[in-house]
Amino acid sequence: MELLEKVAYLKGMLNGMDLDSDKKETRLITAMIDVIDDLAASVTDLEEETNEMCELIDVLDEDLGEVEEAVFGDEDEDDFEEEMYEVTCPTCGEVLCVDEEMLDEGEMTCPNCGEALEFDLDLGECGCDDCCDDHCGCEE
Repeated sequence: MELLEKVAYLKGMLNGMDLDSDKKETRLITAMIDVIDDLAASVTDLEEETNEMCELIDVLDEDLGEVEEAVFGDEDEDDFEEEMYEVTCPTCGEVLCVDEEMLDEGEMTCPNCGEALEFDLDLGECGCDDCCDDHCGCEE
């Protein structure tokens, strides 16, 4: 039984009891059932609106999924979080963006001047990333 049907049943029970409408208790019960009726109507409206919004969200989610597939294809999400590094060519001063894979290769050619660039990923003597020499000040 739906909420509004239950309130209608209560109203029918009240009317069927043949209570004296001049008594305070009867007026109180009638007022309480009226409030319950208003609350039930509000809840029913909210449920309907929520269901409509859920349906709309489902449609939008499907549409967004289609857009993501069209734009990104089969690419993994991790591909977008790949860290990039800036490297400056010592010959021409061009700033290049390279990823970890390019650094792992150990070398590349500067696209601006053609200079062969070599990457040495060995850390300093102490083992920290910030070390240029053995006087970096780290605690290791």
